[in-house]
Amino acid sequence: MPIPKPKEGEPEQDFISRCARAIADEFPDNAQRIAVCYSKLREKMSKDELFVLQPKKNENRGNYLSRCSKNGKMRSQFPNMKERMGYCLNSFNSYYKYWAKLEEFGEIPKDSALGMCIAKKKAQGVDYKQAYRECASKVVVPSGPIVLAEEINIYGVKPKHFDMCPGAVELFKHFVDMGLNEETIGMVRSAALVADRVFEIEKQAIEDEYVDQDMMIEAVALVEDFKDIIHEIDEETGMVHDVSFMDGHIEKIRTYVDMEDDLIVEPVEY
Repeated sequence: MPIPKPKEGEPEQDFISRCARAIADEFPDNAQRIAVCYSKLREKMSKDELFVLQPKKNENRGNYLSRCSKNGKMRSQFPNMKERMGYCLNSFNSYYKYWAKLEEFGEIPKDSALGMCIAKKKAQGVDYKQAYRECASKVVVPSGPIVLAEEINIYGVKPKHFDMCPGAVELFKHFVDMGLNEETIGMVRSAALVADRVFEIEKQAIEDEYVDQDMMIEAVALVEDFKDIIHEIDEETGMVHDVSFMDGHIEKIRTYVDMEDDLIVEPVEY
């Protein structure tokens, strides 16, 4: 059967889903179906002269995602952050089959808790994909909510899900104790709300033991926004705050993505 063509105005994910269903008999392998459909989608994109930021040689996913999401042409084509992040991720996935290349593009330091856990699992004969999933769920963030001694009040913002992250609790307590100006206080409030949404997604993923691709993309986009805000706060205050703990929450959420899904995303690196 002929490969379907994208309809005018059809959302990308709608076309990919429709296309994959239509060619399921001809292409029984899911990864192959997705690749064929994305190839068809790129044909239309090229005719429409849609800009595609190509990954550099040996560029890992975290660096590409950060570069793509900040690119001026990408911002112009996709003003909405979630849509832009989704397009960047799909562009990367069209070049590389993620799990097959993860070790080559891997960003996990070998001397980190996660890296050492993965190395131990591999030495026991566990493949990289399974080792990553098992280790990320154990060593990156707490296995469940922590008990907060008191309600946190961040300049009037009272987050509901900070029990998922001791690091965020300490960070924002520090901000409250700093005596910031009004403009910086506004940024701190924004960062708190963004982080709280990430922790809400994580909490829901743990409860459901599943997270869909849209939620995964949202979480990654939110963490990028969070890092940008903290960077602006650091520039205002002349300080440097380590917020790498947020990547750990992305790792945790990602363990609940269906391993058959083709879109598996990375935390953004700075």
